[in-house]
Amino acid sequence: MLSLEHVQAWYGRTQALFDVSLEVVPGEVLALVGTNGAGKSSTIRATLGLIHSKGTVTMYGTDVTAWSTHRRVREFSIGVVPESKSLFPAMTVRENMLVGQTRTNARNLDRAIGVFPMLESRLSTDVGALSGGQRQMVALARTLMRTPRILLLDEPGLGLAPVIVDDIYARIRQLLNPDLAVVLVEQSAARVASLADQVRLISIGRSGDQVAASDAEGLRRLEAIAFGG
Repeated sequence: MLSLEHVQAWYGRTQALFDVSLEVVPGEVLALVGTNGAGKSSTIRATLGLIHSKGTVTMYGTDVTAWSTHRRVREFSIGVVPESKSLFPAMTVRENMLVGQTRTNARNLDRAIGVFPMLESRLSTDVGALSGGQRQMVALARTLMRTPRILLLDEPGLGLAPVIVDDIYARIRQLLNPDLAVVLVEQSAARVASLADQVRLISIGRSGDQVAASDAEGLRRLEAIAFGG
């Protein structure tokens, strides 16, 4: 389980989070939605310990608030797909997927390719030659190589066509298992309905209402609060 309690966070002297609390249990996807600058990505960074923060961050029953980012990632096998994707365009798909691996694990590579089979024929292709959707699949596949217990996804559909996002979300859904807790950052509550189990509003650095992703009326209400509709 991943839990944040009354988390505040800063970039230097600028406060980005004022009071964020959330909880996601293994086997479920929690989507964080809201406008640009609402604090969604900052919540991911605070979870990882990448920015100065106060409050409590708990992972599978352990208070990790004082832990370094490296220790959190190592001890709880956290997989992260940041908005920037952090890929190396001049390296091949295979090389990108193996970056950071302490040893080549054929089973993990096969598992990742099994989720994104179109990558198998492109393992020797430079990532810079791929489409945006294909690059995002590489980023996700690389994360799978870690067999994460916590998966943090920061707007994986950003800049992609809706049909591509639908395909990526369907494949992410295949990854879910009883030991994996997922936090997904998105702008639109309606966009995440097919993937998330719960949807929580982040607004002006604070966590707001949370509804089930199956609650269409609740999702519309979150959209109205977030965007003033």
